[in-house]
Amino acid sequence: MAKINIFDRSLKVIARNHADLFLRLVLPNTAIQLIGQPENVELSLPVQPVDFVHRTLIAEQEHLLHLEFQLDHFADFSRRMCHTHGALTQQYKLPVLSIALYLNYRESPIPTEYVVQLDKTVINRFTYPVVKLWEYTEQIRNGQLRELAPLLVMLVDEPNAQTLQEERALILAEPDDEKRADLLAIAVTLAARNFDREFLRRFFREELVQMQHATLIDEWLEEAVQEAVEKAVEKAVEKAVQETEVRATAKGLAEGTHDRAIVSILRILNVRFGIDAAQQDTTRLKLDSVSDLSKLDEVEDRALLAFTFAEFTGHLDSLLASQHRNGSAR
Repeated sequence: MAKINIFDRSLKVIARNHADLFLRLVLPNTAIQLIGQPENVELSLPVQPVDFVHRTLIAEQEHLLHLEFQLDHFADFSRRMCHTHGALTQQYKLPVLSIALYLNYRESPIPTEYVVQLDKTVINRFTYPVVKLWEYTEQIRNGQLRELAPLLVMLVDEPNAQTLQEERALILAEPDDEKRADLLAIAVTLAARNFDREFLRRFFREELVQMQHATLIDEWLEEAVQEAVEKAVEKAVEKAVQETEVRATAKGLAEGTHDRAIVSILRILNVRFGIDAAQQDTTRLKLDSVSDLSKLDEVEDRALLAFTFAEFTGHLDSLLASQHRNGSAR
């Protein structure tokens, strides 16, 4: 099986999820609506995969948006761009907007056209806009273009931990769960070109679980994500068990305190009034119906202060009647 170019695929995910952003860069004053994406676009003669193609609607006219990412400029790129543009136009019978996006800084001018000429006479000319992504570093950092945050490690001269912190903060501001997962996975994948993988696992440990639904992640990162997910599940199960045990313990303590209060009241009544077994059983049933521990404290005080057992019983019956009226019977 052919090895997946994880870098190339990462850029395609960004282009797929945030195509409108690139349109804003090239055509900032044009109202464009994205309406769909052709699947698995390949061109014949020879078979050639295309970085990204999206269907758009501009002034009720359908167009194709064609994006090509380049790390560096190669001598034959303009010719290939012209070929791809023409092939897409022929295959889909639609006007095509072809845009080139460069990541690595280049001091010399980047060609923006493919020209065929005889001597000094131009016979054919195909032009296309070029976006130099390193020129947008500040807009990425201030959040205007936060969707490109994973590219910061490639756009700055010397990426460091602070660069990763900036990327993470920008990405976590993405409200869409799936897009955020993709951006996080891409950020870690691209950062692996400059940082140790174990360092990245530790740095993004809090975000690994969020990456489990990412469109594409490298094998080493997939292992880290799976491990983080398993640990999160174990932790959640352990927490649930602990909470259950705490609730059970609290319930047991409360029930134990309730029972001890009843035993104390019955002992007081037996010492003071010499109640028989039948009276003890009847009183126990009544006391067991008092759910509020503070009320049992009040009943215990009454057991100590009542002049007769009948007076105590009258108070207890009155308390139970009031409790039933308030709907708080145990």
